[in-house]
Amino acid sequence: MKNNVVYKKVCIANGLKQFEIKDIFELGGLSLSSSAIKALSAGAKNKNYEKMSDEQLEAFMNGLIVYWRGEKDAEGAVPQGLENLIMNADTNTLTELESLVAEAKMALDEDS
Repeated sequence: MKNNVVYKKVCIANGLKQFEIKDIFELGGLSLSSSAIKALSAGAKNKNYEKMSDEQLEAFMNGLIVYWRGEKDAEGAVPQGLENLIMNADTNTLTELESLVAEAKMALDEDS
């Protein structure tokens, strides 16, 4: 599978928006303009299409890990992906998150 296809599928599966994708690349150590990101997302027959290099895909995937998990050294910090999810969430999503937190607390209490 080509790098561009993998990249697009990951973006779609995670519901990533353009500004989030830009942040993810930066977390992976690569600064790309919005037009460069759009060129990577364009279809192969589009005149603006740009083939994604292995280094670009690696930076995106590393940035995606940091985006959802957070920095290893930043103990207690809320990962940016989770923060964006909460900030843009609807009532159902917040209710679901609240119940997940309650279940986690109960499991921790049982282990203690």
